[in-house]
Amino acid sequence: MNRGEATRESRLGILRNTRHVPVLIVGGGINGVGTFRDLSLQGVDCLLVEKDDFCAGASRAPSRMIHGGLKYLETGEFRLVRESAQERNRLLRNAAHYVSPLEMIIPIHSWIGGILPAFLRMLRLPARMKERGALVIKIGLWLYDLYGALHRVMPRHRMIARQDILREIPDLDPSLKIAASYYDAWITSPERLVVELALDGMAANSGSLALNHLRFTAVRGNLVELQDAETGEIFTLTCDVMVNAAGAWIDRVNGASGAGRRMIGGTKGSHLMLDLPALAQTLQGRMIYFEAEGGRICILSNFMGHVLLGSTDIPVNDPDGVICDDDEVDYLLDAFRRLFPKVPVDRSSIFFSYSGVRPLPASDAADPGAVSRDHSMPELAPQGDRSFPILSLVGGKWTTFRAFSAEATDTILDRLGRRRTQSTADIAIGGGEGLSQAAAPTEALLSAITGETGLARARAQQLVARYGTRAKAVAKAVAEGETFLVALPEFSREEIAFICKTELVLHAEDFLFGRSSVFLERPLGREALVELVEAIGACSGWDGARQTEEVERLADRFRRLHRIDVSASENRKPRFV
Repeated sequence: MNRGEATRESRLGILRNTRHVPVLIVGGGINGVGTFRDLSLQGVDCLLVEKDDFCAGASRAPSRMIHGGLKYLETGEFRLVRESAQERNRLLRNAAHYVSPLEMIIPIHSWIGGILPAFLRMLRLPARMKERGALVIKIGLWLYDLYGALHRVMPRHRMIARQDILREIPDLDPSLKIAASYYDAWITSPERLVVELALDGMAANSGSLALNHLRFTAVRGNLVELQDAETGEIFTLTCDVMVNAAGAWIDRVNGASGAGRRMIGGTKGSHLMLDLPALAQTLQGRMIYFEAEGGRICILSNFMGHVLLGSTDIPVNDPDGVICDDDEVDYLLDAFRRLFPKVPVDRSSIFFSYSGVRPLPASDAADPGAVSRDHSMPELAPQGDRSFPILSLVGGKWTTFRAFSAEATDTILDRLGRRRTQSTADIAIGGGEGLSQAAAPTEALLSAITGETGLARARAQQLVARYGTRAKAVAKAVAEGETFLVALPEFSREEIAFICKTELVLHAEDFLFGRSSVFLERPLGREALVELVEAIGACSGWDGARQTEEVERLADRFRRLHRIDVSASENRKPRFV
C-alpha cells in the first residue's frame, strides 16, 4: 500500500487496489492503534479498520487517569502494578503534552479496618473489602512507592492529619480520621492521543493505513470482508495475521470470523460531569480517590474547571449503546454526598455523562472488581479455509497500552519471521515530541510559534495546550487570520478546517468527541452544535441537508448516549434527562 494524498477518499482508493496486507488490525481503540504504530515503526505494512471513529469505545470513556494500579496490590497482581508504574512514568515523558502528574487524596475513616480482607486478597483468596483503614493504606502506599522507584518522577506518599486536610479541602466529610496523599497522573485528551498514534504510524511507514468508519464484516473462506460505513462499499483482501482489537466487541468479531469462543466478560464504567465550579476550584487540580458504599473505589477530580465523578463497575452482555442509567446516577450522587455532605448536588448539576465497557476477560467472579485488569492475547489458529491466525487483545488498561502493544508486536513479528528494529519505550507520541514536564521546552515552543506566525501569546498557549508541538503546523495554517466561532470561541474556522483536513474527520461528532475534549469542559448548547457543523460543512462541502443531518446526529448522540437534551429552543440550557 502507499498512502499518497492524505484524504479519506484517496485512502479508500488505495484500499480498492489492495489485495493483501501482512497485518490486519480490527479496532481503533488504544490497544489496536498502539499495536498499529508499533508494527509500522518496525517496517511492517498494516491496515487498521475501525467501524466508528478512532477511540470510540471504552478508550474514550476512562476516568482520565494514567495510574500505576494501586488497587491491584490488593489482588496480588504485583507484575501488573510494576508494569503500570513504569508505563505511567514513560507516558509522563513521551506524552507530556497530554499527561501530567496528579496528586491523589485518600480520605480515611478507620485506623485498622480491612487488614484481614487485604491479606486474603493478596493471597488471591476471596474476600470482600468494605473499608480500608490507615494501616492498610500506609502499607499499600509504601509498596506502591517501591514499584514506582524506577525512573522516579514524582514525590513519595505522605499522610495528612485530619485538621490539615480539612483546612485544604474544607468541604470533605469531617468524620474522617486522617488522609493520605500520593501521586499518579492524568490525561487531558485520550481521544487525541489515539488519533496521534494512528497518524504517527502512517507517518512512520507509507505502507500502513488507518481508516475510521470502515467495518469488518466477515471472513469468507480465506478472504476478509470490509464495508465502508458511509457508502456500503465492500472491500475484500487477505492477510498473514489478523489482530482482533475490538475491545468489548471481540467475541462478535471472532464469531463473524467463524471462530466463536467466549473471551470477553465486559463491565460498564459510567461517569458524571458536574457543574460545580466552586468545588472544582477547591480541589485545585487534585483527584480524590475514595471508597463508596461497599468498599468500591471511586474518583472525583477537577477536570477543566468542573467536577468529574466516577465510576461504576457493572457486568454487561451487550456493549452497544450503554449509558449511565438511573441506578448508576443515584449510586454516584450518593457517593458524592457522603464525601461532601454539605455541598448541594442533584441531577440538575449534571451537564454530561458517559459510559464505556471495559474489555475484561470472561470470568464467573461474583465481584466484578476482582476480575483481573491484566492483558492477554489468546490465539485462534488457522481453521478450514482460513489460513491466517487471529490474535485477540483481551483486557489491558490505558496506562499499559504501550507494553501490551509491544507484546502483541513481538508475537506478530515472530509469526512473520521478522525482528524488532526499535523499541517504543522512549519514542514520543505525536505532539509530545520535544516536550517534557519541565517548562523550558514549552516556553521555547511558544516563542517559536509567536515569532514565526505573529500569533498572540495567549492564542499560542491555547494551541500548545491542545496539540503540543503539533501546534506549530496548526499555527501556520491559521496565521493569515482567524474567524472565531461565537458559541465555541475556543475554536476558529481556520483551525477547524485544518484539523478536519488532516485528521480523518468524516462527521461533526468525530471532531467534537474525537479531536477535542470540549464536550467535557463545559455545557454545550444547540447553538454551539449548529455553529460547529456549519464551520465543518464550509470546509467539507456539505450542503444544507447534510448540515441539518449532522446537527441532528449530534443532538441524538447527546440524548441517546449522554442523556443530555440539547433542545432546539433558542438559548435553552442543556439538561440531563
